Amino acid sequence: MQKVNSMTKEELAHYGTLIGEAFAAEGDGIATTAPREDIIKAFEIMTEYFYNSGVLYTTSDNHEGFLAYWRKSTKIKLKPALHMVGRMLREMSFRSVRIVAGSSEELYAKVYKKEKDYVAVSMVVVLREYQGKGYMKRILEHPFSEAEREGIPCVLDTDTELKVAKYTKCGMKNTAKKQLKSGQYLYTMEYRED
Repeated sequence: MQKVNSMTKEELAHYGTLIGEAFAAEGDGIATTAPREDIIKAFEIMTEYFYNSGVLYTTSDNHEGFLAYWRKSTKIKLKPALHMVGRMLREMSFRSVRIVAGSSEELYAKVYKKEKDYVAVSMVVVLREYQGKGYMKRILEHPFSEAEREGIPCVLDTDTELKVAKYTKCGMKNTAKKQLKSGQYLYTMEYRED
């Protein structure tokens, strides 16, 4: 994994769109509760946010997959967050903004609030043309290694039982489940070295 730190706005928009298309193509979960074009736009905007926040990583110069993660102790930068919200309100329907905001509840933050620190994965995606080739496990090795070194858990939220199964196959376990207002479920996953 390498940190993404030298993309143009055009490249960010291109890869953000590909990330959104990968999420929208899954055909279930939260991605089905808003129009496809708004889901794609939301991920394009979030990709820019993660980049501007300094937490976006990619597999290689070929960009087979992407990861956004930080530590509980990381201070969130206000300017990129406000920019993200502003773009969503301007470029997406209000209904879709509400759906995206409602699905990004960060259940893991509530479940692990007593932990001194943790590695929080906010986005992990393998682009569609590279799926089924083992990239998901390779992507997750990066935050898992940091969690192991520090003796803390690595956590993330996901929205379908299929994704729960994929993360379980990568070494995570399901630690919480909550039904959202949309009727969809949010699952918290944890990786912790035994």
